[in-house]
Amino acid sequence: MKCPKCGHDNPSDTLFCEECDWRLDVPYRPPKKRNPLAFALVSLVVGAAALALAFLDGTEIVGLVLGAIGVLLGSYSINVPRLLNSENKTLCVSLAGIGLILSMIGFILGLIAVVGA
Repeated sequence: MKCPKCGHDNPSDTLFCEECDWRLDVPYRPPKKRNPLAFALVSLVVGAAALALAFLDGTEIVGLVLGAIGVLLGSYSINVPRLLNSENKTLCVSLAGIGLILSMIGFILGLIAVVGA
């Protein structure tokens, strides 16, 4: 029986793979790879867009909503490099932090514009 994880050819009556100890009747799904830099860049773009839209007339609500989304995304993006032990951890955390700050400012300015109107 062929191992679903490593591909080793095992005898038919074997329960576990002789090479990798994977249980042969359980399908193998490789772990998903996440790119922390992509999360950080998206957080930065969303934050910049929220800030820009909060300043434009008639788009304050969009800036408010985008700012709220950016705060959630930025909070997640700051922790991704730490959890995945990324090699460019400092860059990713810095970009995500800047995006988070821009999102918060865009959210607050959008909120002030909507409530004040």
